[in-house]
Amino acid sequence: MTEIWLVRHGQTEYNRQDRVQGMANSALTAQGVADADALGRGLAQAGVHFAAAWASDLTRAADTARHALDAAGQSRLALTLHTGLREENYGKFEGQLTNDFAQAVFGLPDFTQALLDHRLSLAQIADATYAANAGANGAEDNAMVQRRFDAAMRDIVGQAPGPNLLVVAHGTVVLMWLALLGFDTHGQEMLHNCSVTRVAWDGSRFSVGAFDDLSLVAAGRRGAAATGATARHTGEAGSAAGPRHE
Repeated sequence: MTEIWLVRHGQTEYNRQDRVQGMANSALTAQGVADADALGRGLAQAGVHFAAAWASDLTRAADTARHALDAAGQSRLALTLHTGLREENYGKFEGQLTNDFAQAVFGLPDFTQALLDHRLSLAQIADATYAANAGANGAEDNAMVQRRFDAAMRDIVGQAPGPNLLVVAHGTVVLMWLALLGFDTHGQEMLHNCSVTRVAWDGSRFSVGAFDDLSLVAAGRRGAAATGATARHTGEAGSAAGPRHE
């Protein structure tokens, strides 16, 4: 049995600006880096060791993976970049404000609210985006995205050298793939940044366990806070004992 720790990348500048971010590259924010580091510390605290690590070749996913591995004490583990793990391609809409995109394609003024209200599904968005691009500009429909990501995941488990694998990818493509597997997300159309979805591979099929789990990030934050508090306490005790020479 192979366990895949499937992670969404950390927060990016485009996430914060509410811009369409598929193939478009956008750097991690300070929060994105902090969350990736916290994820790594949480993994270390849980005693999780990876036999191999993969990430989308888009910068935000690769950087998240490297920060997490460094913080987990596994910086020597090679990171393999895989183009099949990329986010959906939105074609000519890449980089646009999400509300402008929603208005242009669906006549809706608020993209996020439309998702929360279940007026749009990820499959509908992909298919309509592909149609609005007239199949050009590299845009992908729902089936294309699902096939690409599924092929990438099967390629990865086919190379799997051990029981635990780290895979860092993107929110929409992961959710679309889970739908292909038949997993019920109960209408959730967004994953949290740096969340973990655990997927098992038994040699013939994938099965989903924990979904959109932030517990490791939370544990890593608590660990950092406790370490900081201890350091402050030690420093205060040292100051009380006598002067420091710096």
